[in-house]
Amino acid sequence: MDDRDTLLSLLGTADRPDLDAVADAFDPARLTQARFAAGLSKAKLAEMVGVTPAAIGQYEARVVTPRRDVLPVLARELDVPVDYFATGRPIGRVDGSEAHFRSLRSTTARDRSKAIAFIEQVWELTFALEKKVRFPDVDLPVVDRQQAGPVSAAQALREHWGLGVKPVKHLVALAESHGIVVSLLTLANADVARVGAFSTSRLARPAIVVTPERAKSVFVYRFTVAHELGHLLLHGEAVPGDQQQEREADQFAAEFLTPRSQIVNLLPRTVNLSRLDELSRHWGVSVDSLLIRMKETGTVSDASIRRGYQKLNQLRSSSLDAPEPVNAYPGEVPSMLAEAARLADQIGFAQIDLARELRWHPARVREVLGVDDPRPKLKLVTDPSPE
Repeated sequence: MDDRDTLLSLLGTADRPDLDAVADAFDPARLTQARFAAGLSKAKLAEMVGVTPAAIGQYEARVVTPRRDVLPVLARELDVPVDYFATGRPIGRVDGSEAHFRSLRSTTARDRSKAIAFIEQVWELTFALEKKVRFPDVDLPVVDRQQAGPVSAAQALREHWGLGVKPVKHLVALAESHGIVVSLLTLANADVARVGAFSTSRLARPAIVVTPERAKSVFVYRFTVAHELGHLLLHGEAVPGDQQQEREADQFAAEFLTPRSQIVNLLPRTVNLSRLDELSRHWGVSVDSLLIRMKETGTVSDASIRRGYQKLNQLRSSSLDAPEPVNAYPGEVPSMLAEAARLADQIGFAQIDLARELRWHPARVREVLGVDDPRPKLKLVTDPSPE
């Protein structure tokens, strides 16, 4: 029996946990993570549990350990098994200063904390699955962050991934095939949709999480994923939140998805929305993005660009230009984690076993995997490079 088996036997079963053993093995970081994941302040959790806010602070600071009778109440209010609070497995740790948020200024500290807890758990689930399933190696070019600008970094990634100058088909499947974890938050977490998207390169695998707000339109979503790729390449060591970084990530995304050398000769010489719509679908970007490209390249006047936006907004207000959801595009829906879980299930490591190892409820496993069906039937994309 190894150390993990010994610990689990001491902790009891999920139905009848050994509260003394959990108290003895209590990990304060797990309480903080669970509280962040639930979107609760110390004061609110204290009210729900029936203790003082100071007591919650002392639990999280390792000053005292929760009493035996408090543990089940904490678990119930935070929607985790009691043995979730015990040590004995790796924990993802991402500080708020180590994650890039797509809409930092418009999000609350509570929303950011909840998002960070989610990305930590994405890493923990990935780590558990990697014990059973071989994931693609992380394959990103080394970019001199002091010298490389966003345009040259985008060109370097295209070259490294062998994309040439063609449109990038199946962007998310492409990123996953190069070892990047991509996760789409389910609508159950729509309260953090204001975050838009976030990413970090501070864990063993770089991770990108996109929220439902960005998934309403496949073209906005693809630009968002490319934007986060820019952060991973350009801003790994930088403190997030700088508006210059956001501009650079946008410039990276524009060049990565629509290389200037190609798009400049394809853009119309007038704001022709019909032609821009054709280019939008061919390159997988929004018409808005192409209008910005037209402005950058000086193709038309600023006044023409403004009129183009006015026409576009009129079309959208009359529902003549409805956004296309991400789930209509299989190559853009993250599948690597769900596929890894399916492969693990084939060798006898089912989702219930994954839940036990992580000490999560099975519903949380399905949520972080991004699937509703506990036995997903997804195809693993091994070579999603453009045709």
